[in-house]
Parts: sequence; structure tokens; C-alpha cells
Amino acid sequence: MNYKPAKLAYSQSYKSLSCPKSVVYTDLASLTSPSYSSKALYSNVPKHPQLNYVTYKMDDFKISNSFNNFKNNKISREASPSTPSDTSTESNNSKMSDQTYRDPRDAPLRKLSVDLIKTYKHINEVYYAKKKRRAQQSAPTTNNPTHPTTSHPTDDPILNQLNTGSANKKERKLYNDGYDDEYFDYIIKSGERFQDRYEIDSLIGKGSFGQVVKAFDLDEQEFVAIKIIKNKRPFLQQAHIEVRLLELMNSHENDISSYIVKLKGHFMHRNHLCLVFELLSYNLYDLLRNTNFRGVSLNLTRKFAQQLCTALMFLSTNELSIIHCDLKPENILLCNPKRSAIKIIDFGSSCQLGQRLYQYIQSRFYRSPEVLLGLPYDMAIDVWSLGCILVEMHTGEPLFNGHNEFDQMNKMVEVLGMPPVDMLEQGTKSKRYFDRFPDGTWQIKRIKEGKKYKQPGTRRLRDIIGSEIGGPQSRRLNEAGHTLQDYLKFEDIIIRMLNYDPKLRITPNECLQHSFFKRNVESNDQIQPNQREVNVYNSGGLKTTSSVKSLNNYSNTISKTSSHSAYPITPQVASSYKNRNIINTDYY
Repeated sequence: MNYKPAKLAYSQSYKSLSCPKSVVYTDLASLTSPSYSSKALYSNVPKHPQLNYVTYKMDDFKISNSFNNFKNNKISREASPSTPSDTSTESNNSKMSDQTYRDPRDAPLRKLSVDLIKTYKHINEVYYAKKKRRAQQSAPTTNNPTHPTTSHPTDDPILNQLNTGSANKKERKLYNDGYDDEYFDYIIKSGERFQDRYEIDSLIGKGSFGQVVKAFDLDEQEFVAIKIIKNKRPFLQQAHIEVRLLELMNSHENDISSYIVKLKGHFMHRNHLCLVFELLSYNLYDLLRNTNFRGVSLNLTRKFAQQLCTALMFLSTNELSIIHCDLKPENILLCNPKRSAIKIIDFGSSCQLGQRLYQYIQSRFYRSPEVLLGLPYDMAIDVWSLGCILVEMHTGEPLFNGHNEFDQMNKMVEVLGMPPVDMLEQGTKSKRYFDRFPDGTWQIKRIKEGKKYKQPGTRRLRDIIGSEIGGPQSRRLNEAGHTLQDYLKFEDIIIRMLNYDPKLRITPNECLQHSFFKRNVESNDQIQPNQREVNVYNSGGLKTTSSVKSLNNYSNTISKTSSHSAYPITPQVASSYKNRNIINTDYY
């Protein structure tokens, strides 16, 4: 095509139109050529409002180049009709046109501003297309069965190069000389011996800290649990704090320290700190799962509560002043599957009073209000967690099962009403959940679109535990040990444990003096069979029982799945376990 400029920006009339740095031209050849469509060519090009010419906005570089071309080639300033030319002239003109003029949509400024989203999308498309091609090229071909599939040398040099690259990639993935996986966990091998004393039997569980294995102590001729910490500095440092606290508790061992897991020793094995504990049984969350989350009796809840209060009283002594910081059903283990004796485990998040390390502590369902509000905390946060645990053990469901911290605080307010004003004034995170008005009053934030919450204090604890109707959903109606008086005592101690103000919250020692523990219960700590069994049908059509007849039956049921397993025994339980978003398998 032969482009001829019609007017240039030097004319006074053009200057008055305020269109600097523009070249105005007419494409006369395209109007007559059958191979070009002027409508298609200029459909996306803006026209000047006062001149009947097509205008192109271009950068300084292109403008200067175009004017130089005009000058060097002595292009006439007046428009003239195009004349026939030979093929070489037309090709040269086309090349000059391509170099001189550019589609505004391809300008870098436009691509990095107006069309930025399109630019990123294009980058992604190119990246993933390239990645897909590489994957297809590196994937082994399945159509030809004669291709070698080993990494041994072959006659094909290209194949040898691919095999060498694959072998090098495997070598690069070795961690800790091949003893660790990519998550810094030690690779467990059954039968391996640690310190020429502990023979590994099986994996018990995994958590954020590392792993717990069942092992046999050849010296003591007994099974133990070994907690193998991840081979990473932050986990190692926290584990050293846990060892120090456990050894401190061991040095103050007495009658009331028996409710804390006992550390038998610790050592380093291939860059992993290993903690040796006494081997315990299942945790309280396993117990709830076996009831299909319908809870245990009030009598059994009382036995658990008494032991846990005693354990917290031991931790709060002046010599220790230890805050557990992660009390929950998963961290409370049965000593024997046939008896109700329990012990608290997992002091990996614990600290001493005055040596607080973290602000983000406690599993969400059991997180205290002072932690949520960003206030200083002490041993009272464990009492709050205990109150939540006891309600869950009897009802089968978490008392405050928030999906996030905002939801957690709203569910607290539904049951307990508004927190004290002085706590809200001092809390560094109070305005995340509450609005403060000029008159000094506070109100819980409300989401315009989303979940609707009940008014503060309208979801009564009495209704949750079923004090007046024979337990949760009347499941304990007319059952021994579940009278109205029993429930009123249970309700009272829970209310005292869940006091917003940690200074007014009941202490572990005061808990043990509460009338809830004055009931004459059987001295035998073995769980007796329930007198009444309620059969229900779950969603999967499996016939189950609403309560545990005994921990003996419970043990036998789980043993069918694994000799020392903490995994679900029915599809329904499996689903419940996965939906519990705060759970981790910190067994010790």
C-alpha cells in the first residue's frame, strides 16, 4: 500500500485543533484495492472530530522516525493520487508502513494500564502453555512398549541424558541425608532402633510439631511413646521449652502431679529431638466420636472434671505457674481404655507466667476472651478451656464452635452477653468484634449480609445442657445422676468457669470445693454400663448407640480398626473428624 500524508502538524489550522504529536494521513490505495477493506482496517481507529482524516497517536520515537522518513524521502506535503508501482516499491512502502505506524492497542503504556488485566491473563496463558508442553515432553510415552523405563545407561544418548537428569532431580530431593521427608519429618521405619534401646513399632499420630511413634523400651521391657520433633529450628526451640517444663513438673512430683503425662527421657537422633513418654490410651475426642457425638453421662463428666481441676491446680502452684495454652479433648488421654483415669499431654505451646511467647494461642473453640481481645493472660485461660470442654463432653458438641475469631466472639456473646466495658476498653483487638459509640457504650458488630446471630445472652446455657428437660435433647431423662439439682450444680460451675473477667473466674482450687463435686459417687473409677440405651439410626443407615456402655466396649470397638489407632471407625465419624477444623493430632 502507498500511504501519502495529507496534512502535517505544522499548519496553523491543525495547531488550532490541539492535537500535538500526531500524523494525519489518508490511505488512498486501500480505498481502491480489492484486497483491503478500509472499514475493517480503521474500525478501531478514532477519527478527529474536526478533520475528515484518520489520526494515529504515537510516541515521540515513532513520530520522530516518521518525520525523518518524510524528510529523507522528500514526501510531498500535499495529498496526491497513487500511481501504479512495481512489486519492490510496494514491498518497501509496506515495510516502512509497518515500522512507522503501530496499533495503539499494542502500545506498552496501554498494556500496562488500561489493558493490565489482559496482559496478566496473557502472561498466565503463555506460562501454563509452556509448562504443559514441558510436562508432555518429559512424560514417558505409553504407546511404545519397547522404550526403556529404567535409569540404567542405554545406547541412546538422548535417553541417557534424560535418565541422568531424572536421577539428579531425585538426589536434589534428599533431606537430611535421606532420613527426612520434604516436610522435615523423620521417615519412620518399623523395627529401627533409636539409641540402641528403643525399637520402633508403629506410627501413632502426626501433628504440626512432628510425629509420635509407639516403641518398645528394651531396657525397661515396656512400650513407650516417642515424640519426634521436626528437623527445623523453630520446632526444636519450642520443644526444648517443653522439655524444660516437663522436667520442672517431674521435679515437683507428688500425688496431684499424676494427672500430667510423665516425661521419661529425651535424646537427639539424626538431628531430631526425641521425647520419650509413658504410653497412654485414647483421647477424649475419640470417646466423643464413639458416642456419635451424643456425649457421655454427667457422672463420667464429673470424674473427668475433678481430675482436670486437680491437674490445673498443680500447674498453678507458685513453684510452677505453668499455662498449658492448648487444653482441649484431643490433649486429654485415658491412661487405660477400661478406666476413667486421664492425663494432660502436649505442653508444646505452654509457657510460664511472665514468660509468654505468643499472642495467638489456644485452639479456637476453647480460646478465652482475653486472648481474643488482645489482653494479658494467665492460668485462668485454661479454666475457660476446661469449662468449654466439660459442656462438650456432656452434650457431644462444642459450646462455641466458631468458624473464625469473629464468629467465635459472636457465639460467646449469644450465650454470655456482652463482655465488661473495662475489658473492651483495654483490649487491643476489641474493635475487631465491637463498635464503640461516643457515649462510651459498646455493641457487637453486625454483618449486613451473612449469618444472623441471636441477641446477646438469649441462648441460655440451661437450654444447651438441658437442665430442665433431662439433659441435652432429653437424652438423660429419668436417668440416675441426672436430676434437676445435678444439672443446676453443673450449670453453676460452668458459669463460674466462663466468667469473662479472668480475675473473677473461678480458680481450680475453688472448683474442687464446688457442690458439683460433693455428690456421693461410686469410689470405683471403672466406668459402669449405662442403665438405658437409646438406639438411633445415623444418616448412613448404620444402627448405633447414643451412649457408651463402658470404656471396655469402647476399647474393643476401636481395636477392631487398629491396635493403637486414633482414626474413625465409621464413615459418619470420619466425616465428623474431617469437619473439625481446629483438630490436630498432637498426641503428646
